[in-house]
Amino acid sequence: MRTYLIEPQTVFVPFLTRLLADAGMNVIATRDDIDGRDIAVHDPAAIFVDVDFFSRGAPNALCRIRQVARNAAVIAFSETEDPTFEAACVISGATALVSKRSGMDGMLRSVRSLLGPPPIHAATA
Repeated sequence: MRTYLIEPQTVFVPFLTRLLADAGMNVIATRDDIDGRDIAVHDPAAIFVDVDFFSRGAPNALCRIRQVARNAAVIAFSETEDPTFEAACVISGATALVSKRSGMDGMLRSVRSLLGPPPIHAATA
């Protein structure tokens, strides 16, 4: 699945890229901010965005992403585990909010449950 990653803290990009690869995702682009034109050019099937970077502006950021990626799954991830914040993210365009506090295994389970298992590749003879 073609995946786009928005993560402003470059130190986390390798971790998240590995997590998404383990979930069967192909990260086609990473950005540190929202660039609607770049998202439209890449036309990803899924967008992962660290909404902690946007703090109170997370709902607005998700609306901006949804405007250019109407058919993509938009998965927000955050340290916040507040149901009100989660609802605001979903209302603003996120498909779901995944907790960073669940660690890599928990995040991986969440991503797989939202987007399905990784594809099975036929063995070559």
